[in-house]
Amino acid sequence: NSIARAHKNGYTEPIAGTMLNYYLPPQFYHLALQESNFNVNACGPKTRWGIAKGMWQFIPSTGQYYGLQTGPLAEHRKPDPQDDRHHFLKSTRAAAKYLRHIYDTDAQASGLLVMASYNWGENRVNRLINEMPENPKDRNFWRFLEKYRDKIPQQTYDYVFYIFSAAVIGENPRLFGFDMDNPLGFVES
Repeated sequence: NSIARAHKNGYTEPIAGTMLNYYLPPQFYHLALQESNFNVNACGPKTRWGIAKGMWQFIPSTGQYYGLQTGPLAEHRKPDPQDDRHHFLKSTRAAAKYLRHIYDTDAQASGLLVMASYNWGENRVNRLINEMPENPKDRNFWRFLEKYRDKIPQQTYDYVFYIFSAAVIGENPRLFGFDMDNPLGFVES
């Protein structure tokens, strides 16, 4: 249903195109699926960092850092038409900038580490990565899990695997029993 919503609302191609413009894999499309089911009006729970909003679930400070203006309802779990986090194109560009920034940190060795950083925070992930061997071969998500599974929140662990699973299924949904084609099938390899 969420993929159909993204297609119906014209989100798929702009998300994939924006990711490619920032030299990111278009499969980060599935990150928005996990964050909000492609709902631009999504509002997360209140946290000590504020309320995450929009398709990409930006907390206020991260959204502002990537150029998104918060609206007058920033402290309320309500969609806010004046809040850029609910604006599809602006927030998609901000998400791509944020993902690009994470890719440019020590998490770059693995797209899965980038996803973990998006969810748990790049500073937390990078702190642990910096305790790992210098060899990029040894700085991947699987080694990260092997070494730090007891430190990684279950939410982040699940988050990465949900997105990874959606991306794998998305390559050939019919193989997995879904009556649809690859939503990113239009992207040239």
